Amino acid sequence: MKNSVRWQAILPELKKKFRNEFVFPEKKSTQWFPGHMNRGMKQMEAKLKLVDCVLEVHDARIPISGRNPNLTHSFVAAKPYILVLNKCDLIPSEYQSTIMSALKERENIQHIIFTNSKLDTCPGLKEVTKRAAQLITETERYNRSDAVDYNLMVFGVPNVGKSSLINALRGVHMRKKRVLQVAPEAGLTKNVHERIRVCNSPAVYLFDTPGIMNPRIATMDVGMRLASCASFKDHLVGEESVVDYLLFWLNKNEEFGYVDSLGLEAPTDNVTELLFYMCVQRNLRRKIRHVDGTYKEYPDFKSAAQRFLSEFRSTNFGKILLDKDLLDSPVNVS
Repeated sequence: MKNSVRWQAILPELKKKFRNEFVFPEKKSTQWFPGHMNRGMKQMEAKLKLVDCVLEVHDARIPISGRNPNLTHSFVAAKPYILVLNKCDLIPSEYQSTIMSALKERENIQHIIFTNSKLDTCPGLKEVTKRAAQLITETERYNRSDAVDYNLMVFGVPNVGKSSLINALRGVHMRKKRVLQVAPEAGLTKNVHERIRVCNSPAVYLFDTPGIMNPRIATMDVGMRLASCASFKDHLVGEESVVDYLLFWLNKNEEFGYVDSLGLEAPTDNVTELLFYMCVQRNLRRKIRHVDGTYKEYPDFKSAAQRFLSEFRSTNFGKILLDKDLLDSPVNVS
């Protein structure tokens, strides 16, 4: 019998003890705009005259939060535009129509495609090139009016799967192995690559670009959602701080999959108790040298926090839409 059967009866009492709001830690940064991002923006602007259509790629878990409006306004004004919500396998599929309706109503985004770059049979992958070609043929291309090929440019915040999308498109349309290096961390791509062929018929090319973070993220809440999805390097915000925010959010939104996944007796709102429990259960320790030269072992909270984040990001806690509490909100959370 799962733990959830035992604690459901006392859940109302547990919820009374949960925090009503999250107190963001002082001096934790959710602003990250290193030099390669500024350089990348200039490179993107220089290539824009060669581009027929722009694809904004974003993490489907946070479709409302954290997208970079500066980039969108710069590139979308004069070009056909598609919003690609990647990693859609990490959220419940029933939310897709709600997300599309919310984005169309708030931002007048007309072309939204959900993709899973890890699944060759994902219908969204073929739809990307099909929709882009359709929009380009319906639009005046001016300086590229005689071109028979299509140039697309991907952009978005870090670690949303831009390079993975390009590799997936090549695999689907050309049966080619990946051409771009990918990793589950922010900041791997640092320059705009030369165009990469992803489809033969029609001839479609893509420019990969570095992830560009908004230099001024609106709120700490948005920053924490980005950090939860690894759009920041974990150490910039602090693993334990991100786990504390996630624990608060999961409890508030009644996403209790972490309880059974971690083997807890019941939901908890105390991040210290949670991490200590994980350290004990998984034998996570670190040795610290004292001034007298002796070593003592202590619980390794950082390693426990890293394990928690890894399990959340790999859906061990279930498929979770982090922005589900914002879908009905009229507030601009960019």
